[in-house]
Amino acid sequence: MKLTADLIASSPSYINAIKDRELDLSSNNIAVIENLGATRDLNDSLNLCHNNIRVLGNFPTLDRLQCLYLADNRIAAIERDLAQFLPRLRTLVLTNNDIGDLVDLEPLKEFGELEILSLVNNPVMSKKDARLWCVWRLASLRVLDFERVKQGERDEAKRLFEAKDGALTDLAKSILDVKSSAPSVANTFEPGEGLDLGSGAVAKEMTAEEIQKEQSISELKAKIRDEMAQVEAMEEYI
Repeated sequence: MKLTADLIASSPSYINAIKDRELDLSSNNIAVIENLGATRDLNDSLNLCHNNIRVLGNFPTLDRLQCLYLADNRIAAIERDLAQFLPRLRTLVLTNNDIGDLVDLEPLKEFGELEILSLVNNPVMSKKDARLWCVWRLASLRVLDFERVKQGERDEAKRLFEAKDGALTDLAKSILDVKSSAPSVANTFEPGEGLDLGSGAVAKEMTAEEIQKEQSISELKAKIRDEMAQVEAMEEYI
């Protein structure tokens, strides 16, 4: 299915459990991210789980968006300048996708506020020292794969990938020397640009499979909330 302005207008939008305005575009067999200018940048969270997306990119500028849920897609590449269009992104869930190499995560280092990242069940996390690489390369992370990032991990990652003079170690260079598969995707919309949102919403009944998927998404969000609460409690104690 194409991600059209009509689909966006007819999809549920609500205040979720953490008091964010969320747009639910899950379980629509969407293959390509497009036309999100039709959201008019009105959402804190965007749910694109259980689709068929292969490239994380082609977003308009969404200054408000903070949480992006993309579990259970086929994402193998991330647009190089994605952070430019999602400047406030704090949570990115890529559970059950197809990211294969550490170098393919390089676009994420440009997200200065990214605190929660899930790469569970991506081939990349089977690479040697994958977690430590993410901890070192993505300096703002506080929770990775639903586990709090510890100071000991930060110290070990720095030792592995950064020389005393601040230069990259040979190990870091070898990781970055792998050719990235992430393409550059043209962004075609600004919020609300040239779009007629007058179409009425069309209600649809949920199948049993869709209900099960919705429950799994809710459990995923609850896990993120719990991990974040633990991190904040630990910081207050320290």
